[in-house]
Amino acid sequence: MKLKKFTLVFLFFMIIAVAYMPTVNGQNLTNFSNLSIKLALSPPHVEGGQATHPIGYVYILNSNGVPITLSDDIRIILDSENPDIATVPNSVVLPANTPFVNFDVNTGAISGETTISASFDGKTSFQKFRVGVNESYLPDDVILKLNLPTNDMHVNSIMPFSVYLKTPDGHVLRAPHDIKINLDYEDSLASPNKDTLTIKNGEYYSWGTIETNQKVGNTFLRAIQAENDLDTAESIRISSTLPSSLSISVFPKYITAEVDRTVDIFVSLLDSEGNPTVTPKDIPLKFFSNNQNYVGDDLDESTKENKPVIKKGEFGYHLHQELDLLDFVSNDIMIGVSAEGYGVDTDTFSTVGESFSVDNEKLGEKQVKVFGLDRIPSDATSIIVYQMNTIEEDDDDSDEVTLDENGNDVETNSDTDSDDILIQSIDDLDDDELYPIQANSNYYPDGHIQLLEVVSGNNELIQIQDEGKIKSSYSYGTAKISSGKHSGQSLVSATIKGIGSDSLLTEVVNSLEQQKMLVFSPTGEDTILFDRDGYFDVFLVSLDSDDRPKMMEQNSKYLITPTNGLLKIEKGNSFAFGTLRSDSFDIDEGVEVDLTVVPIGESADLDLESTKTFVAQPSSKLVLTMPMKNLNVRNDGHVGIVQLVDLQGKPMPVSKPINTKISSSDENVVLTFNDATIPTGKSYNTFEITTTGELGKSTVLASAKGVIGAGTGIETSTSLTKLKIYTGGFAEKIPVNKPYEVKLYIDDENAETIEGALVKIIANESAVVTPEEVKTAPDGSAIFNIKPLEGPKISFDILATAEGYVDDKETITLPVDSPDESISFAELEFPEWVVYIAISALIMVAVLVVLFLRKSRENWEEDWEEEEI
Repeated sequence: MKLKKFTLVFLFFMIIAVAYMPTVNGQNLTNFSNLSIKLALSPPHVEGGQATHPIGYVYILNSNGVPITLSDDIRIILDSENPDIATVPNSVVLPANTPFVNFDVNTGAISGETTISASFDGKTSFQKFRVGVNESYLPDDVILKLNLPTNDMHVNSIMPFSVYLKTPDGHVLRAPHDIKINLDYEDSLASPNKDTLTIKNGEYYSWGTIETNQKVGNTFLRAIQAENDLDTAESIRISSTLPSSLSISVFPKYITAEVDRTVDIFVSLLDSEGNPTVTPKDIPLKFFSNNQNYVGDDLDESTKENKPVIKKGEFGYHLHQELDLLDFVSNDIMIGVSAEGYGVDTDTFSTVGESFSVDNEKLGEKQVKVFGLDRIPSDATSIIVYQMNTIEEDDDDSDEVTLDENGNDVETNSDTDSDDILIQSIDDLDDDELYPIQANSNYYPDGHIQLLEVVSGNNELIQIQDEGKIKSSYSYGTAKISSGKHSGQSLVSATIKGIGSDSLLTEVVNSLEQQKMLVFSPTGEDTILFDRDGYFDVFLVSLDSDDRPKMMEQNSKYLITPTNGLLKIEKGNSFAFGTLRSDSFDIDEGVEVDLTVVPIGESADLDLESTKTFVAQPSSKLVLTMPMKNLNVRNDGHVGIVQLVDLQGKPMPVSKPINTKISSSDENVVLTFNDATIPTGKSYNTFEITTTGELGKSTVLASAKGVIGAGTGIETSTSLTKLKIYTGGFAEKIPVNKPYEVKLYIDDENAETIEGALVKIIANESAVVTPEEVKTAPDGSAIFNIKPLEGPKISFDILATAEGYVDDKETITLPVDSPDESISFAELEFPEWVVYIAISALIMVAVLVVLFLRKSRENWEEDWEEEEI
């Protein structure tokens, strides 16, 4: 009786154990242990102010991080760490068979950061959430920039400048709050119109003007931002066209040491930059020489008689000085000039001993030499000196003794490099040097026989007022010239009949003439900052020949192309400010933009047309955020969010709707049918993403005119990520040369059957498979036959594939019942559950044997005891 009870109990537990053995299909989906919760706030940073933002998303993910749907509704608990900044509902319900639930986030008047959480089944997901801009500090690595159109200025002029903050990567910082910039300067030379500039909240720069007074010199402008201990400075050189020094020129350089000789002396004025200039007042002059007997006395007499002075509004003074130089052969005879407040300057000439007439048979090649000033100011008069010369040839030098200035003998000039050699004759010159020769008659530029002509290469720049003449027994003549209003260069040429011709290149300098137009960007020397509507700010600055701001004498207009903006510089100012729009060219980041300035008006100087190249830098950009970047290929209703932010990532609500174009880099993976329009007052909007059923990766792209575009990668996955091959129930041995039917099942990781999966069977030469490919039935099963050709065992591979799933592969080895061959039990490779049953059966048999022996012993002991009694 006891044996029967024990046997029944043991069989009961065995049945229970077998019942819980693994099966081919089935998984308890109500078990959430392998699932997780995902909270997404997209975008995670919104503009400040009281508003409702539908930006909360909650997903349930499988162990592979792929969103899944559940068969029942579930409730998710929400919470905000700081309700003063943002509030959320207490809970939301994720409906059955829905991939996510969307909820509102309500913001208040306080800007700041809070943490939003979502909880379910003991699992919690957190995300930081920012509202508005609540920054009372600047980044530590910000750079303060002081931007000037030029570092040169004229006295009594004005120039714009700007200040801005720049990040290390080169982007102009949008001010998170009002930022004060203090200015430091040397007020004795120049001063700004304000001591403090403010970059206002949301702006990118601030600008002011600096104005010079009547003093020249070097000054500085310094910008200081105390909050971050930032400062920067620029030097400014201030010059003037007012005369500051004298310059004297003596022509010609060689004259004969005879009585009744002349030299032409021209004294001119230079400004602080060394440019020729006119004087606003009379400047008396005094002349002197290093040789009083031959030159100094005559200069003193001329000074007494003529009272030399550079008159108001003139550029220089011309003195035709007569000298008695009989037998006075000397080098470097100095003539100097001085004026109170303008300093001293000197020049030299030399005398030669032997006099040659133009028709002397001993003369070789003849040549004309023209002397004059290289630079003269506009609206001024000057002189040109032309001289007849012969050219020294050392081959014909004589052996006569030559004396230096100290009376010492020198063999010949060709044998020494001494600068002290007196020019007694032409042979004392170096080879190819010029020696003056005298006219034997008067040379006039007019008359029956024209022997002399002086011409200008450009009459608008230089005109010949008087061609002059060469008097008999003299070697040179003097012409008077005048300059026009504009700057430029012109040749002045002199031709002497029978001698030759020569030219002098003379530059007319108008230091205050408008020479160029500069397009100046307040946000960088070579960078233009565009707003989201395509507008940008520029200054148009008028510059003179020395790149100094030019104060305009009359109103002037200029067209800026290709924007077709019109700017006007008022009389008495040097610049104009304007806001232009980029309707006619691309303003993507890094694109080069050519801005051309064209003068407009009846008297417009077309030579002022100029072009400058800038690099475009939009002031805002688009950002794409995805609540989930790993999209379930089987779910619908995927969303993305496009947001407009500044270059530091802060939200920028739009003043008018902005259309953004949304696209997919691989439409075989995901599609974006609709573009997104960011509405007025908001910085973001959502758009739909549709999966095609293909697994893969794509990049979602967003673009809009006037802003930097964005792109973000996404990936499509499936919640049934991997196929599973289930096999079993094989015979202990399969017969050789006979078809053997094999049945298997294809499930996913959630133990759901897969219909239509393709099963490929790959066997080696020891077996034949029929068919080699088969698709699964609605229950996930597939049947094929395998015929072993030989033993003792065969192996074959099973490969399962299905669209949208990860493949699975399994290798099966089966024993073959073939003659004269045996196979061990271990080689059968039965499924695990068959092994469990076999082991259990063996244990049960062993227990029964033990019980049987025990019972037999008890019966034998009882019989023994009865026999003893």
